[in-house]
Amino acid sequence: MSACISSEGIVPQSDVPADSSYQLSEHVQEIQEDAAWPTDQWWQCFQDEQLNQLMQIAVSQSPSVQEAQARIRVATSLAAQTDAALSPTIDAEGQINRKRWPTDYFYGPGELGGTTSWNNTGLLSLHYDPDIWHKNAMQSDVALSEIKKQTAKSQIAKLNIESALISSYIQLSLNNAELDLAKQAVNSYQEKLDVIKAQLTMGLNTEVAVYQAETQLADAEAKFEAVKDHIVTAKYAIAALLGKGPAFADSLKPPHLQRTEDVSLPSHIPAELLGHRPDVVASRWLVFSANKHINIAHTAFYPNINLSAAIGFMAVNGSMLSVFSHDKLTYDAGPAISLPIFDAGRIRGELSEATANYDMAVALYKKTLSEAMQQIADSAVSLKSTLTQSMTLASAIKASHQAYMHANDAYDVGLTDYLPVLDARLAWLQQQLFSQQLNAQALQFRADLIIALGGGLTAANDSPQQAALQYPATP
Repeated sequence: MSACISSEGIVPQSDVPADSSYQLSEHVQEIQEDAAWPTDQWWQCFQDEQLNQLMQIAVSQSPSVQEAQARIRVATSLAAQTDAALSPTIDAEGQINRKRWPTDYFYGPGELGGTTSWNNTGLLSLHYDPDIWHKNAMQSDVALSEIKKQTAKSQIAKLNIESALISSYIQLSLNNAELDLAKQAVNSYQEKLDVIKAQLTMGLNTEVAVYQAETQLADAEAKFEAVKDHIVTAKYAIAALLGKGPAFADSLKPPHLQRTEDVSLPSHIPAELLGHRPDVVASRWLVFSANKHINIAHTAFYPNINLSAAIGFMAVNGSMLSVFSHDKLTYDAGPAISLPIFDAGRIRGELSEATANYDMAVALYKKTLSEAMQQIADSAVSLKSTLTQSMTLASAIKASHQAYMHANDAYDVGLTDYLPVLDARLAWLQQQLFSQQLNAQALQFRADLIIALGGGLTAANDSPQQAALQYPATP
């Protein structure tokens, strides 16, 4: 059954890709194992109690998360309003008036002209849309999808806060480690300068060496001050993420993050990722909603039927309460039918807009899913590479420490002066600095991988089915 206006030729130009069309590269698949998906408190894997407390504050008190949660309440309220269209509405109306009737022929009521009487009504009316084309039901589905989408966006806000917090916390951890090494470097360069000055007085060195040592000391002191500034900046960043003032930064202690050495991924990533990444889930609900809007736009091409009925009393004469007598009873009931015949292209334009919105939603979903797969691959490969570099660097640290110990031994037995000892110590400190930087990178890549896998914030079944995304949607 259709009206006089046709929807022929107006269809979407995009198809929702199957999850099997997105696969990890062979290099990443070598890492993939049957690991568990992250939990919603994934940061506990770093075994830092202060971090645990900060994360709890972040997800409960962050202004960004509170704003997202308010949007969920708005969507829920709108859904309740939309659902009301699925049920009949009943209204009561009463009116008691004392009226002077005009004598004018056009406005007057004939024999009542020039008189004054009661003009009272009391009606109970019912309106119901039988929703024969399921328009209201589909609008209700759209409203529900908006709740789901806003819920996913709330989880995105949480994940963004968690991601920013762990990054700042890892940076704070690195800065604290760098501060200790920078202090040791300053002390070593000061010792080196003192030794060279002593050698100069004995004619065993030159002023050039003194100037070089002074330059190295000044550079080390500048780096030490810079690291102290970085610590303060990282603390302020953490306080801001928690919605706290700068004074909160004073309460932060040096982090004690623990690093795990394994690199593993859950199996069936492309398929299961659809339900674990909140941004992917949100984009799927957007496609679901856009698909429903196409079907809603189609209903405008069909006849529409509404049912209404009313019963009550009406009286224009007699006493004030005579309106409630049996002979004043009135009622009416019947359907109302509307049929589009000509509208200058309005409803075809609405359908065309709906199909274009669907194509945009599908494009956004493809982009989101592609970026999600890339983030997983990048994080996994980078983490594996960093852990491998750390193992190699561990040998270099061991060798540089042995060189420092041998230089000490040589000095103790009088084979060398003290400068080789200081140079070996500085080389060892430099290797330790490289190790701390690699450790921070490994911690960051681990956090990036967990976040790329969804951070455990979304239930695996909280995403629309594939058939509900494809046009025409499967009922």
